[in-house]
Amino acid sequence: MPKTVTADLPEEKTMAEMAPAGGQEGLSIEQMTTSKATMSSAATSGKKGKRLGWLILLLVLIGIGVIAFYGRNYVVQIWPGSAALYQSFKIDVETTNTLGLEIHDLTTKTVLQNGVTTLTVTGVIKNITEITQPLPRVSVALINTDGQHVYSWTTTVEEREVQPWGQVEFSTSMNQPPEEAKNVKVDLIEIGK
Repeated sequence: MPKTVTADLPEEKTMAEMAPAGGQEGLSIEQMTTSKATMSSAATSGKKGKRLGWLILLLVLIGIGVIAFYGRNYVVQIWPGSAALYQSFKIDVETTNTLGLEIHDLTTKTVLQNGVTTLTVTGVIKNITEITQPLPRVSVALINTDGQHVYSWTTTVEEREVQPWGQVEFSTSMNQPPEEAKNVKVDLIEIGK
């Protein structure tokens, strides 16, 4: 009688056993084409999203510009320092400044000569309007560390008026300023006061 011999033949593997490690299964052709289409539509939607983001940013900037221009008087009330920015672009704004003039570039210099201390205060008076403005007197006050006035004086500017958007320099000096004076405050005195 013939003998039955068992051969060590490799066992057949099922599809699940042939799947890649990590529990992932292979993709069918439909799945592969669907994922490519999804990826290309995701790239297209990413470009659209980027364009939409730039468009929104542009609209926000335009909106801020419109509000800053048409609401400039309100902006200046909230943030008085913005008046100089508007004026640099020659845009009129309503301020509480009834003179139409501002003091800029204020500097002080102390010189000791022949035992005498001389304090010199210089600055620029700018016309922030579209009309010629008469130049008022300039008031200079010396202030101590507590904010108290120690000494003050007034002076006039050589020119009588300043042209629209123009400026005029001024300078004034005093000998032997009080030692307790630590700061200088300069104001314009309204004409008629």
